[in-house]
Amino acid sequence: MKKSMSLCVLVALCQFYSASAQPRNVHLSWNGSARESTSTSMTITWSADAPNKGAVKYNTDQQLSLVRPASEKYSTDASVYVYTATLNNLQPNTTYYYQCGADPGGWSQVYSFKTAPVLGSQDKFVVGVWGDTQDNEFNTQFEKTDTVVKLMRKFPIQFTIHTGDIVNTGSQVPSWLRLFATTQPINAIAPFMPVPGNHDVDNKLANPGFQKPFPVFYDLFNLPGEDTDYSFNYGNAHFVAINSGHAKGVEEANATNWRYATDSPEYQWLEKDLAQARQDKNTAWIIIYMHHPLYSFGWSHVQGWQERITPLLDKYNVDLALAGHRHVYERHRAIRNNKPIAMTDAHLYTKPAGTVYITNGTAGGSPQGLGGSDMPSMVFTSAAKMYNYSIMTIEGKRILYEVYNEKNEKIDHFKLSK
Repeated sequence: MKKSMSLCVLVALCQFYSASAQPRNVHLSWNGSARESTSTSMTITWSADAPNKGAVKYNTDQQLSLVRPASEKYSTDASVYVYTATLNNLQPNTTYYYQCGADPGGWSQVYSFKTAPVLGSQDKFVVGVWGDTQDNEFNTQFEKTDTVVKLMRKFPIQFTIHTGDIVNTGSQVPSWLRLFATTQPINAIAPFMPVPGNHDVDNKLANPGFQKPFPVFYDLFNLPGEDTDYSFNYGNAHFVAINSGHAKGVEEANATNWRYATDSPEYQWLEKDLAQARQDKNTAWIIIYMHHPLYSFGWSHVQGWQERITPLLDKYNVDLALAGHRHVYERHRAIRNNKPIAMTDAHLYTKPAGTVYITNGTAGGSPQGLGGSDMPSMVFTSAAKMYNYSIMTIEGKRILYEVYNEKNEKIDHFKLSK
């Protein structure tokens, strides 16, 4: 009888661990001082329904002979255990294989990633650009986003940057878990570096967390810095991610409620960051990304946002500004002092004297809002509603930017050179 009971307990424990401690929602990122560490570190995050002593097995071959224990925390909002392990002292420009999990709970499949080259390297690298993956109307289970993930995986992407509205309602925990499950095929092999959009943050003006993500965001993500504004270096490029806050309701607030008011801590941080980047001999490119566009057609232009941010981009000669929010792809001329700069070739920016502004459309949220082709700054905007993503290839002093729809048809491209 005792043997039978022991066997039953053992079977029950095995079923419990195999069913609920199995790693899921695996994703990569850089955190900490990512300005210096993208070539020598990687952070792996995953979740499980049951506690287990998680770890990452890794190495430059699939023997995975090195082991890094993971930290564990319980997310009361998501009702999952979140595990994080940061691999340090890695070799630059090197492919590593890894697997996360534990015995007896189970292990993920073996994934791989490649560390960044040394800072200042002129070597080619590829970045996936997407945004507005929100699970609304025609994307309730992230089925449109799933299509985009499958298409982006065909490219040799080193990491992705996401321009916000990651989910449709940031307070709805199931959306975050479904998003991570859908995007795991790409996030487990290429660091996922997002900014929040207005759908991801607290929109209630009276709340202390107004314009900040809900607590579940901080539980599930591991990003550089202490909040939602951060920067990192990769090769010869400096990337700056800024949380542009909330579109509706800000107009009702006092000046102190605006994100990036000119006397705010985040504005001061941004100016210091851009100044340091422009003085860095290893940095050829400065690329900033955010949710709300600085230039766009129609309702997407948030009052005061352009007036506060573009003077800094002009001052520090930012090369490229990427945004989301408006579910239509737009490409503008280089702009300086609010004046578009003439182009002789619609697909070529050669040593432009201003910043090139892009609105990246949608990788899941309902396509909408066509128009704007007659704007003085507009070079190209979609003539039809579509889902899309972009592939940005940086090599030395050249950037190739290509935009694809959900049928994998190239809808626009341009080259930017110094």
